[in-house]
Amino acid sequence: MCCSLEIPVRIIRGGSSKGIFLKSDCLPVEEKARDDVILRLFGTPDARQIDGLGGGDKLSSKLAVMGPSDRPECDIDYLFAQVGTMYSDVDWSANCGNISAGAALFAALEGVGQRIDDHQHIAIHQVNTGRILRARVPMEGGQPATQGAFSIGGVPGKGPKIELDFSDFQGSCLNRGVFPTGEKQTRMRLGSGAFSSVSIVDMSNLHIFARAEDLRIDLAQPYEAFQSNSDLRDDLDALRRDVMLMLGLATGNTVTDAVRRDMNPLVYIVASPVPYVSLNGEHVTDKAYNLRSISYSRGDFSKAYPASGAIGTGLAAAVSGTVVSEALRGMSSTDVARIGHPGGILSTQMDVADAGDDIHVYRAEIGRTARHILDGVSYI
Repeated sequence: MCCSLEIPVRIIRGGSSKGIFLKSDCLPVEEKARDDVILRLFGTPDARQIDGLGGGDKLSSKLAVMGPSDRPECDIDYLFAQVGTMYSDVDWSANCGNISAGAALFAALEGVGQRIDDHQHIAIHQVNTGRILRARVPMEGGQPATQGAFSIGGVPGKGPKIELDFSDFQGSCLNRGVFPTGEKQTRMRLGSGAFSSVSIVDMSNLHIFARAEDLRIDLAQPYEAFQSNSDLRDDLDALRRDVMLMLGLATGNTVTDAVRRDMNPLVYIVASPVPYVSLNGEHVTDKAYNLRSISYSRGDFSKAYPASGAIGTGLAAAVSGTVVSEALRGMSSTDVARIGHPGGILSTQMDVADAGDDIHVYRAEIGRTARHILDGVSYI
């Protein structure tokens, strides 16, 4: 067990997020003491997280707890937490697909997994969900490669492509199948009183997909227009609240705090492609991708796109009758889904058998990059 005042930390950018990585034996076992240490480590509560290692943004206030796995088929355990900024919240209820790329890099740095040719193959027990994430990390000699030609929207530069397969994550949040309501579209009332047909999908996280037209939103607008639209955020908060209540994720007494604190369910506004300008100033044409989307949770629109959300989006795109497949431009169940989001373009590769109520995912892959930024000691 590490000293309670000095904790070894590793900072890794995984995908379009950045996280603090700790070994499991460096945290107290008791839950409140554990969360108190984490909040102190990040500098929460404080919107700037000036007195800790957090980055003052939900994309950089993420934690991965890594440790040996007691599952014989897995090489390492990965437990994720989303840490609050303004509020003293530590949400252990979700997974982060982008930080999963960091977990794969962490495992490769630790030398776990099986080396096959020039890749380290790693089976990661994603502890939050109990599912197995399969990763392939490029290697050079005995270490993870540091140079590559792969780029992802929302991250400057290029790097080695880390391949993540989430095919084991069907129904991973609620264990009620891909469509936990039993429907590919569910009619919901928005906070404004209008109705919208949404698709609720349980795949790597819990996702709600809503049509831009139902929300009276033009997805050609810049990111700032969504974030400043308080009526839109109220509608999406009401949608998250009603889905939480409907699926038993919260009660009338707890739902207000859950909407503010919990990552799940995430909401995605989707539409057919339109030209738009990404946050880095790139002009993205409507021919460069086949689905426009922006994601929302915990009061904020994401400046990039959740990798877990990309997997959920790719699945919904490959299944007929969903809000996503209706908005999609020309994709079959084995094509690449190219998603235009505020950070740029993100692609997923899906292989899905769609037999009506029987959905089976054979492949759910996304390419990410990750970078090992720092090893050090944090003084608590």
